[in-house]
Amino acid sequence: MRSLLFYFFILINAALIGWLIIPSLLAWLKVGKTLTHDEAAKIIGRHFNNVNDKLLNTLQLKNQAGLDPRQRELIEAGINQKIKELKPVSFPSAINLKQNRRYLKWILMPFGIICIIGLAAPSVLTESTKRLIKHNQYFAPASPFQFTILNPGLTAVQGDDLPLEIKLSGNSLPGDVYIETAGNTFKLDKRSVSRFSYVFKNMQQNISFRLTANGYSSVVYHISVNYRPTLINFDVEINYPAYLHKKAEKLANAGDLTIPAGTVVKWNIHTKNTSLLAFTINRREHLLNANSDGLFSHSERILSNSYYKLVTSNKMVSRNSDSSAYRINVIADEAPAINVEQKQDSISSKAIYFRGNILDDHGFSGLTFNYRIDKQDEKPRLFVKKVKINLSQTQSDFFYYWDLKDTGIKPGEKLTYYFEVADNDGVAGPKRSRSAERTFDVPDARQMNEQLAAGAKAI
Repeated sequence: MRSLLFYFFILINAALIGWLIIPSLLAWLKVGKTLTHDEAAKIIGRHFNNVNDKLLNTLQLKNQAGLDPRQRELIEAGINQKIKELKPVSFPSAINLKQNRRYLKWILMPFGIICIIGLAAPSVLTESTKRLIKHNQYFAPASPFQFTILNPGLTAVQGDDLPLEIKLSGNSLPGDVYIETAGNTFKLDKRSVSRFSYVFKNMQQNISFRLTANGYSSVVYHISVNYRPTLINFDVEINYPAYLHKKAEKLANAGDLTIPAGTVVKWNIHTKNTSLLAFTINRREHLLNANSDGLFSHSERILSNSYYKLVTSNKMVSRNSDSSAYRINVIADEAPAINVEQKQDSISSKAIYFRGNILDDHGFSGLTFNYRIDKQDEKPRLFVKKVKINLSQTQSDFFYYWDLKDTGIKPGEKLTYYFEVADNDGVAGPKRSRSAERTFDVPDARQMNEQLAAGAKAI
């Protein structure tokens, strides 16, 4: 019925516009058939009492002046006289208020009724107008109680449950409340006289529902379901430090990692319904934007044991509660180890043979033999000799011959010597290890005499 009244009102107004407004507008624009000057003069004469036929007579005289040039001056004098008579024209005189007063009785009654209703029950006018304009919307009949939804908003994240809290208010409250949705009717759980609840399970799409009780129904409510940002899978590209001479690797769905220190890791993360990804590693958060088709990328150089977490979000879901956390175990580059044995030459006491072994987890950058000559009242001098080894191996044996004559050591001086090996750590720098330091003292003349005297005494 409301739709019929609405379209009838539209039709009536369209007819009035076509009857009263459009013809006048077309005439003003001079479109189609228009009035002649004589016709217009007759209409003006009917509405203005002091004009009557004067305007029409003036137009007729003007036409005669053009047809009879001999009497033109006489006719123009008559026209001027008519114009003087027409000058004081009062336009308000065209409206005869006395004649229109007889219609007031038809206006006063409906106007009075509207005023009384507006003062006593204004909602009758406003609600009726609202219902007429929104003719295709359902309006529930007035009930002795009202439904109030206590939820702050009717929105849910895809896959979540949505608890619905209802409160009733009014003079006569029903004992049971039902919910109608998707063609089904369910009874709400009663918490108290005026409180009811219901839980929508595993929300996957938008839902419309309404509440009913004792034959009365609420308006239709709508629940909007926002798509959940989802982490589908991710690939990891591992680029090892150059000094390890290992080829880069690509691992699928590798969350926890065990890698050498200094490795550069690149994550390629595939998501769904995600516009922003928070990548947090060791409490440092990086906000990533998608490259294309929900793909996010991030690179990190890993130097120590780390933890990282992935949290997806979109415009409707600020942070997904289902975050993913992983651990990265770093294999530190160990310091090299060295073991040396020495043997003195059986013929020359100033010749020493060294045999040794070095170990490291990734290889070496060098092996040196170092000795220092200490003299009294002089600064010690350090000498470094390179020892040839296979640097690419993780374990290597070496042999070294040392002739003390080459050092130029003199009686009374002290000689300290050791081996030092360095690994090839390209991240933190080479780490060094030394063999045990050994000393060799060359006795002076006084010490030689004391040693000879001690030997003779012993004999």
